[in-house]
Amino acid sequence: MRCGKIALLSVLVAALPVAAHDVDDAPVVVIDSDMGIDDAVTLALALQCPHIRIAAVVASEGAAGREAGAEMLGRMLDEFNRADVPLYAAAPGAANRPAPPFRRFAEETIASALRGTARPPLPFTEKAYIDQRCDGTIVLALGPLTNIAAALKDSAVRKGIARIMIQGPPDASGNWNLAYDPEAFAAVRQSGVPLQFVESGPTAAKPEDWRQGKGLRGQGTSIGEGFVGRLFRDAAFREHYTQGTFASFTDELLLIACVDRNLFETVATASGRGASLRPRDRDGIAAVFLRVLSEGRQAKNRVVFTGGSLPDAILQPDVRVRKAGILARNGETEWFAQLLMNELHEHLGSYSILGVKMGIRAGELLNAPPHGMRVVSYSAAEPPVSCLNDGIIVATGSTPGRALFRHEPGPAGSTRVSFRYNGREVLLRVKDEYRRKVQAGIDELRKTHTLEDAEYWEGVRKASLDIWENWHRRDLFDVEQRSPTP
Repeated sequence: MRCGKIALLSVLVAALPVAAHDVDDAPVVVIDSDMGIDDAVTLALALQCPHIRIAAVVASEGAAGREAGAEMLGRMLDEFNRADVPLYAAAPGAANRPAPPFRRFAEETIASALRGTARPPLPFTEKAYIDQRCDGTIVLALGPLTNIAAALKDSAVRKGIARIMIQGPPDASGNWNLAYDPEAFAAVRQSGVPLQFVESGPTAAKPEDWRQGKGLRGQGTSIGEGFVGRLFRDAAFREHYTQGTFASFTDELLLIACVDRNLFETVATASGRGASLRPRDRDGIAAVFLRVLSEGRQAKNRVVFTGGSLPDAILQPDVRVRKAGILARNGETEWFAQLLMNELHEHLGSYSILGVKMGIRAGELLNAPPHGMRVVSYSAAEPPVSCLNDGIIVATGSTPGRALFRHEPGPAGSTRVSFRYNGREVLLRVKDEYRRKVQAGIDELRKTHTLEDAEYWEGVRKASLDIWENWHRRDLFDVEQRSPTP
C-alpha cells in the first residue's frame, strides 16, 4: 500500500499544472483607472487574480468623472473585500476636459452593478506608484495618463517604476486614452520610464456567444463572475462591451499579459515608435480571462507538482469515469483539492468531501487566497461529521501548523464553521436537507452492514462520489455574512 501511494504521488508530481507565479515572485502592480466599462471588467479580474500583487489603485478622470470614478473604485474594492489595497484620488489640478458622450452610460451602468459600500480615497501622492516590496512596480494605465505624468515629476517614482503598460497603439490619433490628455502622454513618453503598449485586434476577439447573452461559462461562484454577470444581464452593456471597439479585449489584455506573457508576440508599431505586444493566441486569451474570473484567488500555488494534465490511468476506475462530469460541474480548483483531500483522508467520505466544498465556498465569498483565512470549526467532535475538518483544511490551506485552524467542537451533528479574512467573517453550515440526505444514506447502509463490512465502505464510497460530482458548493450551505470587525 505504501509503495503504491509513493508511485501515485510520483505521477502526480509530473502531471499537474503549475501556477503562473509563485506568491513571492508575483509582479507588483499599480492600477490607474478612469472606470470605463472595460476598466471595471479588468478590475474584476485583477482584484481576484492570484498571480499579481496590487500595491495601489488610483482614480483618474476620463470615461468617468474623477469623483464618480473614485467612488465606484471604492465600492469595488469593498465588494471584493480588498481592504488591503489602498485607493488614491486623482492628482490635484488634473485636466477637467469636457465629459465624453459615453460618461453617463459608463457611470450609471457600472454603479448599478456594484454591491459594495464606498470608501473615501486617500489624497493623491506620487509615492502611490512605487512599492518597497519589489525592485520596480508595473503600472497598468487603464485611462488617460494625467495622474502618471504628475507622479513622474518625482525622480524616486521614475526610478521605482519598472514599466508602464498602456492599452492600444502608441499614437494619440488612434488611442482615446492618449488623446484625452496628449500633454500628459508627451510628458510620460519623455520621462525615460519604459513604456509597453499592448494592442488589440482579431486575435483578441471576445467569445462569440457573449454577444448572445449566453453567459461566461464559469462556476458562477466567484465575486468577479457575479459582478461581471450582473453587467452582462444589462442588454445595453452587453451590446456596448461586445461590438465595435470592444469586440476584442482591450484593457483586460494588460492584466492577461502580466499573467501569461507567452500569449503575446512583440511587433513593430505602425508609427515606428518602438514595439508593441499583440495577442497571438485567441483561445489562450479567452481561457485566461475565464479562468481568473471563475476560479479567482482559490487557485492553489503548486509546491511539488508541475505541468501537464493528470493522466486518467492513475485514477481509480470509479473516479475515472466521473472525472469529466466532476470537472464540468465543479471546476478545476475543487477537483484538485478533492484529489489531495481524499488521498490524505484515505477513503471517500461524505463529510470530508463536503468540507472541501465548504472551504472553497468560504474563500470565494471572502475573496481570500490559500492560507489566508482564519478558521474556527464548531463541527461535532465525532466522525463522520468531524471529517468535515479534513476537507476544510486541505481546501483552504488554513492548517493548524500555520495557526490558522482551530476546532472548538459543537453539539452532535453540528457543521457550523467560521471563516475570517480582511476583517470580515462568514459562517457556513451544511443545510439541513443535505445533512439529512447524508444521514439517511448512512442509516440505510447500517440496516444490513456494520463498519467491519467491506460492503458498507463500498456504499459510502459510491454515495461520496455522487456528492463530489453532483452537489454543487453554491447550493449546499447556509451562509451568515458578518460586518467587518476591527
